[in-house]
This record gives sequence, C-alpha cells and structure tokens, in this order.
Amino acid sequence: MVSIRKFSKEYFEKWNNFIDLSNNGTVFHRLDFLNYHKERFLDNENHLMWFKGDSIIAVMPMAIFELGGKKIAKSPYGGSYGGIITRGVLNYSTSNIIAQSLIQFLIDNQINELFITSPIKFLEIYECDTLIFSLLEQGFKFNNSDISSVVNLAHADLENKVFTSRARNMTRKAKNFKIDIKFKQPVVDFWNLMELTFNKHGTQPTHSFEEWKYLCDTFPHSFWNDIAYLNGRPVAGIGHIKINRWTDSSFYLCSDPEFSNTQALTLLISEVILKSKIEGFIWFDFGTSSMNMKARENIFRFKESFGAVGMFRHTIYWGKIDQNGKY
Repeated sequence: MVSIRKFSKEYFEKWNNFIDLSNNGTVFHRLDFLNYHKERFLDNENHLMWFKGDSIIAVMPMAIFELGGKKIAKSPYGGSYGGIITRGVLNYSTSNIIAQSLIQFLIDNQINELFITSPIKFLEIYECDTLIFSLLEQGFKFNNSDISSVVNLAHADLENKVFTSRARNMTRKAKNFKIDIKFKQPVVDFWNLMELTFNKHGTQPTHSFEEWKYLCDTFPHSFWNDIAYLNGRPVAGIGHIKINRWTDSSFYLCSDPEFSNTQALTLLISEVILKSKIEGFIWFDFGTSSMNMKARENIFRFKESFGAVGMFRHTIYWGKIDQNGKY
C-alpha cells in the first residue's frame, strides 16, 4: 500500500540518505542544502514523502506560496531542480498511484497550481519516463522546455576531438598571456569577478556573497571556485556545483571585462572540463542556454565550442480547473 505524507523533522537524515542512494536525486534535493535559505522559506515548505509500508519510495521538496489570491506550489523553490525523487525506476502501477495521490493532496489542501522542474535525464542512473507519463495522464501539462548545454566527458580525446578549433585557438591565445589556472580558490577572489560581471549586465546573481560563501564553506566538496589569474590578479572564474556524484557544473561563469582579450575564461573552462574527466565525472553541465524557450545564440555557440550538446529541461504544470473550465 503506497501512502503520501508531509515531511516531518524526524525524517531529516533518512531523507538525505534517500537522496544519496536514489536514482535521480541531486544536491538541490538535500534538506541540508535547502537549509541555507534559513528562515526565508520556512513558512512555505511543505515537503512530501511517499511510503510503501514503512519504507520511503519517493520524496519531493516543495514550497507553497500565496500569490494573487491563489496557493501556488513549486518544486524547486530554492534550487535548480525539484520534482519527485525515487529510489529506482517505478513501474506504471506505482507511478500512477504516486501521481493520483499527489493531485489528491493538492486538491485536499486547496492548492491551485503546482510547477515541477525535474532533473534532466542525464542526471538519472536509469532513465525512465513512466512517472512523468503518469503525471501527464493525470492532468499535468508541459509548461516550459529550455535547453541545458552539457558535455559528455566519456569521449576519449576531448581536447582534440570534441573541442572545436575556435576553442583550441582561444585557449592557445590565453596561454600566450601566461594565464595561471588555480583550483578551489577563496570566495572573495571569485566574488570580485562576480560583481564585475553582473554589474556589467545590470543584473543580480542568484546568491548573495554571504550565501555563496556559506555553501562553499559548508559543502566544500559540492560548491567551490576555480580562478584564472594574470600576474596574481583574478581575471576569470567558475563557480561550481557538483550536482550529483557523476555531474560537475558551472553554475557561474564570470570574468573581468578589462581582460576579456586574454581569453582567460576559455582557458579556465578548457582546463576545468579536462580536470572533471580525470576526477571521474561523466557529465559537465554548463546550465541553460535558452530562457523561456528563447535561444541565447551567443551562449549556445560558446558552449558548443567545448562540445556541449543540448538537452531538455522540462517544467510541467498542474492547475485546478474552476467551474467555468478555466485554470
């Protein structure tokens, strides 16, 4: 018998252990990671767990917000990925029970809408779409499909057979400037580059300095910064997130515009990808290259020069239909 329950604190360690041993869990699903938000989402969190008997078979981090007179549920709400995480692949019968119980929970709690962005397929050990199919069959719809650019590190010769001539030429140029690449560097050096980059574009990063420092200090094996230096000065940086045990990612790419001619960022990316392969990662995730299903062509071209290919990052949506047949 499969049942759905709200998360309670006594399951904190069991939840995290479940994520570590799951088929599709990521660092963004761990409760100790989500705790970096501190009080920000405390009143919104409504995590869900599914049990078969006394055993956990699935979990989903979720937060509920009051917006425009509606109760809107989101998974993720403070990370890149959310969605239902399972120990292994689910058969159709169990998938259908989970989908039905989720919708019944939403209805019982008068939740009007739910948005889910699940991990991309390459983040699964065993790929299976049966659960997504069951959710769609029960009334979910595709809401958005953006492209993440990822590099398969399994290629035998990344540098010469996967990186394009453009990337190799820019890398050689950077080496002529005697750029010094250093791994796992201080957050303060990295954040100086972040401020230069985001000020240039007139935007704000996802994290504050304090939040990013907290993550790097608390989870040093999952969050770190690699930096390219020129004569001791930071000129380009990558803020990493280890998404799961076989996937490294560049959550932040940043550089000092004053030194863009050195191609330091290109050299840094090249060295980081090669290092990730040596360290046993299978995938390197550059993050999204589109926004709201609109391509950012320059971003695509830059990432593709390192052999990145596009994979869908789907968001699905459920909405309660009113008496007029509208969501």
